[in-house]
Amino acid sequence: MKSHPCRVSVKAFGAVSVDEQPRWHFRFAERFNSQTYLDFLKQIVRGNVRKVFLVADNVGYHKSHAVQEWIAANPDRIELHYLPAYSPELNPVEGIWRITKRKSTHNRYFATKGELHEHVFRRFNRFQGNPVALSAAVRSWVPQAG
Repeated sequence: MKSHPCRVSVKAFGAVSVDEQPRWHFRFAERFNSQTYLDFLKQIVRGNVRKVFLVADNVGYHKSHAVQEWIAANPDRIELHYLPAYSPELNPVEGIWRITKRKSTHNRYFATKGELHEHVFRRFNRFQGNPVALSAAVRSWVPQAG
């Protein structure tokens, strides 16, 4: 398969609710840092009338001073909880990443970064518009009780 000799990627933040009718939130970013993460958190709380309890991994910008200050200033809107270190199997959003890679990017050629972005964006929109598929992706990752 012909390909450009470089690695091209798109970066996206994502959060999925794990209730009966799951919802998928995402935001593309040029880079991952405190500011782009704060923009994502503000997007999430803007779209919710209830308090958000967000489970996050332990990457540095999730725990940055700027993020902690904003969380402390908005205790009625959002609360962060952190996963144990090195435990992606406990993070339901990993199921979304896995399916996105398998169905939209794996073993495919993209001539431009824009083309890659468009494929990922369409997959994310499918999750937003199809709660059944989103629920299946979440269930495929979340450990089942019993």
